[in-house]
Amino acid sequence: MNDAFASPAPDQSAPFQRLHPLSIILRSMSTLGRNLFAIIVLHFSLLDQNFVYSGLAAAALITLVVGVTALIWSRFTYQVTPKEIRIKSGLLNRNNRSIPFDRIQDVSLEQKLISRLLGLATVTLETGSGGGEDGQLDALARTDAEILRDTIRDYKAGLREDVMPAEGALASAEAPPIFAMDNRRLLIAGLFNFSFVLLAILGAIAQNLDFLLPDDFFDPRHWLTVLPGREAIDGFSFWARIGGGLAALLALITVGLVSGIVRTFVREYGFRLDKVDSGQPGFRRRRGLFTLTDMVMPIHRVQAAILQTGPVRARFGWYHLKFTSLAEDAGGDSDHSAAPHATLAEIDPILAECKIDPATPDLDFQPVNAAFWWRRAIFAALIFAAVALGNGTFLHQGFYAVILLALPVAAILFLDWRHHRYALTDRQLFVRSGWWRRRLTILPRRKIQTVDVSQSPLDHPLGLATVTIGIAGGSAVRPLAIRDIDLARAMDLRTELIGQQVHP
Repeated sequence: MNDAFASPAPDQSAPFQRLHPLSIILRSMSTLGRNLFAIIVLHFSLLDQNFVYSGLAAAALITLVVGVTALIWSRFTYQVTPKEIRIKSGLLNRNNRSIPFDRIQDVSLEQKLISRLLGLATVTLETGSGGGEDGQLDALARTDAEILRDTIRDYKAGLREDVMPAEGALASAEAPPIFAMDNRRLLIAGLFNFSFVLLAILGAIAQNLDFLLPDDFFDPRHWLTVLPGREAIDGFSFWARIGGGLAALLALITVGLVSGIVRTFVREYGFRLDKVDSGQPGFRRRRGLFTLTDMVMPIHRVQAAILQTGPVRARFGWYHLKFTSLAEDAGGDSDHSAAPHATLAEIDPILAECKIDPATPDLDFQPVNAAFWWRRAIFAALIFAAVALGNGTFLHQGFYAVILLALPVAAILFLDWRHHRYALTDRQLFVRSGWWRRRLTILPRRKIQTVDVSQSPLDHPLGLATVTIGIAGGSAVRPLAIRDIDLARAMDLRTELIGQQVHP
């Protein structure tokens, strides 16, 4: 298969090839896994729990899935030429796609657990056309996938054809990583990633298999009536009940911590960030316990740096570094994780590779108007007052206490206002936001695409405005914004940002 990557003679074309035959098994197992629930439902419903009929149905499903998958595999071919990759696919409607190397922006490798055991990898090509992945080869041998990735990168960098692309990748892999996480670091990171994902998974399974559970399983009143030892529980003292409630709360917190640790290990296990000097300079990131992802992020595609932390994490000096890039991550996110749990001393060298300056202690951050918090606090208080008045009048007087929830909400909004600040230097824009989920965005001024100044109906009487900065690859759902600043200052800031942009 490696012969496909050699440069053919000018009057010849490279042969079309198929994916690895084991991809038939991988895709069949994936399809069968998604339809396993249907067989279970049929077994307990239409097939009346008859194991013979259920076995025949399962065998028919396996035969159908493997046959169709093999047919699709036989009709999928690809060709690698010196300047492009061509993909032919489709059973009835044939699709011929040509992807020039010049248009390919990112090449990423992914290995799920079974693929890793079989030595296979999925190659994903992304051209930045806005439609996500533009080509996928699932699956190739791991060595062939790496050669294809390095061939594309070296072509874009203009390297000589007689240079073996694997040499540069091997040299980068042997060099010390610019950042890595061992198991101890993963454990610490997991403690800060509190999550109830385990409870959510168990709840989803229970909801989908509710026909196997007894009636009233999700009704708390049912369990209060049938719970063994109910009389003994009623006989406990007040403090014993308080202790039981605290124990239940402690158990819930323990589940959240364990879920966060497991989730972190599954996602970030073996995290390693290397500097790539061959081809286009960039970062090579590898991570994953069950699904190993191996991607290269070119430095020239990095648009901004994001430092995330929280009140507790910041006190211990831990931060999460992300890069806003023109390419999407494996999960469809444009923010690529570069250092999930690192100190500022570890982050600074990574930023230096991208020519991004960190925030210094003497950087003058400008506050925004106090209306940022008190307008939202008034709005929240009105909502809580309406809920308390309506329910307290028609249901129970105890609902009047709901109005007290406006106090902690106002306190959080006040802290958010204290942390929402911005600073502007000759080269970069710094924007801080959030108190509980703190976020510092560092945006080089040369990367700014658009600057919008907008006013809501509530902004006009106070003379306030919001400045929204558009960058390539930025989130449309959560754009970079400086909220509630004076209109005159917003107009001046827009002029400064879209004016002469300093280049390094």
